[in-house]
Amino acid sequence: MDERDVKPVVMPTVRALAPRFGSGGLFYLSSLGGGDGLWRYQDDHALEIWKGTERALFEPAAVSPSARRVAIALRPGGKTRLNVMSDDGTGLRPLNDAIDVLGSASGSPGGKWIATGGSDVTGTGLFKVPIDGGTPVRLTGLPGLDPVWSPRGNLIIYAGPIVAAESSLLAVSADGAPVELPPIRLRGQGERCRFLPDGKALVFMQGEWPSQDFWLLDLASKTRRPLTRLMNKGVMRTFDVTPDGKEIVFDRLRENGDIVLIDRKQ
Repeated sequence: MDERDVKPVVMPTVRALAPRFGSGGLFYLSSLGGGDGLWRYQDDHALEIWKGTERALFEPAAVSPSARRVAIALRPGGKTRLNVMSDDGTGLRPLNDAIDVLGSASGSPGGKWIATGGSDVTGTGLFKVPIDGGTPVRLTGLPGLDPVWSPRGNLIIYAGPIVAAESSLLAVSADGAPVELPPIRLRGQGERCRFLPDGKALVFMQGEWPSQDFWLLDLASKTRRPLTRLMNKGVMRTFDVTPDGKEIVFDRLRENGDIVLIDRKQ
C-alpha cells in the first residue's frame, strides 16, 4: 500500500497519539492543555480516563487484552513506576516500586503480568511485574525497551540498547530464555512493533527518519516483506493492529513553525 491508501481517523479531540486497542475500545494520548492524558474512544464517544493535568503521560498505556484494565507509568518523587486501573479510569493503584520503569510496557495475555524495561538495584534490564503483587522477575541482563507480549503468551519481543539512533529487535520467552530472530534494526524514540492478533506474525516499522514504513515478519519461516510505501514526512511514533488483524492504526505528527513580524508602536 502507498500514501493514497492512508485514511485519517477523525477523533473528537484536537490530536491523538500512541493508539492501543483493548476490549474497552481504542485508547490514546491527548491533551486539553498541559500534559497528555489517557483517553478511551468507544461507540463514537471519547472519555478522558486519566487527566494529564494531574500528571502527564509520556508512554502508551499497557492495555490488558483480556481484562478491562490498563497500566500507565507515572513519576512521583523522581521514580517512574507502573500503576494499574480499570479501563474507565477508576481504582488506580501502584504496582511494585522495585523497578524504575523506562519506555512502554505490555500486558500478558492472561492479565497476570506486565513486561517493562527499567532498572532495579542490580542495574538495567527487561522485567515482568506481577499485577496482583509480588516480586518482579528479571528477564534479561542487558537493557531492554518497549516490550510487546505475544497473544500466544510464549514470546516477548523488545528493543535492545540504542546504538547510533537504532536498536536491534530481540526476543525472549516468557521465562526469559533468548529466542533467535532475523537481524532487524529499529529506529529509537518510538514503539515500533506489534503482533497480529493470532500471534503468528509481527508488524514492525523501518525506514529513514522521520517517516517509516510497515513490514511483516512471519515468525515461523523468519521471512519478512514490506507492507507499505509511505511518502509523508510526518513523524511516526507508534501504532497498533485492529482486533480483526486487517488494519493498522498509527500516529503521525507534523511540527509546524511560523516566523511572524509585529510592528511595535512607539
